[in-house]
This record gives sequence, C-alpha cells and structure tokens, in this order.
Amino acid sequence: QGSFGAVSTYRNLLTSREYAVKTIVTSEVRSRHKVLKEIEIFHHCKGQDNILQLVEFFEQADRFYLVFEKMEGGSLLETIERRGHLTEQEASLVIRDIAKALNYLHKKGIAHRDLKPENILCCKAGQLVPVKLCDFDLGSGVVSDSGGSGGSTPELLTPVGSAEFMAPEVVDVWVEQGWSYDKRCDLWSLG
Repeated sequence: QGSFGAVSTYRNLLTSREYAVKTIVTSEVRSRHKVLKEIEIFHHCKGQDNILQLVEFFEQADRFYLVFEKMEGGSLLETIERRGHLTEQEASLVIRDIAKALNYLHKKGIAHRDLKPENILCCKAGQLVPVKLCDFDLGSGVVSDSGGSGGSTPELLTPVGSAEFMAPEVVDVWVEQGWSYDKRCDLWSLG
C-alpha cells in the first residue's frame, strides 16, 4: 500500500506468470496527468536492468492498472531490517546498481526525487542484489529536446520527497530559502 495506490500480485491466466499490479484510484491522485507522467518515465526506462520494468497499463473510468515484472525479494528497506545490517561490500553492490539506474535516468534528464530504501526492490528472495529502482510518482518527467536524447533537466521548483533522504537544496526550497534544484538531488539521497 502506497500513498497513491496498492500493489498486488496477479497471475496471467494464459501463461500462469505472476506480475505485480499497481492499482491507482483516479480520485486519490491530483490529476490523470500525474499518472501518465509516471507511465511515460517507465516507458523511457524500458530495458534498463536496474529500473523496474512496466509491462503494460490499463485505464478504466475510476482506476489505472500498471502491470510490472514481479520482484520476489521485497524492498531494500525490508531486506535491511530483516538482516540487521549490510557489510561494506554488500552496500557497495547495492550502490552500484542504484548508481547505474540514476545514471540512466539523469542522462535522459529525469530526476527520481524520492530515492529511499522503500523505492528500491530486490529482484530475488534471499538475495540482496540485483536491485531495481521503482516508484516514479514524484519523478521530474521527461524533457523533450530537438535531438531526442534528453539529458537536460529543467529547474525543479517543487520541494518533494521524503524528509530523511532530501538533499539540502530541496530542503532550502521547502523552507523558502532557495528557489530551485536539479537532478543532482538524487545523488544526496543515494549517499
């Protein structure tokens, strides 16, 4: 259960393959555009190994259904809580995977803006890595340019994210001591 939806496991009746399906009630989100922005970000990340893959989505009058590959290992937060701690070597492997995902996003001009252990999923039960980044509902969106390569991120003016992982420049905007920030805010959260 998240702030804008719930995730459940569903099985394809034809193939018996399981998927994670995020159900978003339209009345609980500010706008349809917000959900479509998240879908667009996932679309731009298709094929990146360390970002959760969106398989397809459906829209009904009152709900969106986002169908994702199923991650068997739960969130990184749950894994850390279960294990008690990570060794330096284990932490470096997790950081490597997340850094690959952020590098991919940032080259496309996308800032995640809510990087935290709850938004990182372990692919396999009982294994720490590989991990995949998920939950782009606070993502900055995709900037289109004439070359189509992205890369540039506009000034970000809205202070969003989780306080415990928020970069100082985002906090400055939050307390009205700053005007804007950019995708580098994710690097603070990664640290």
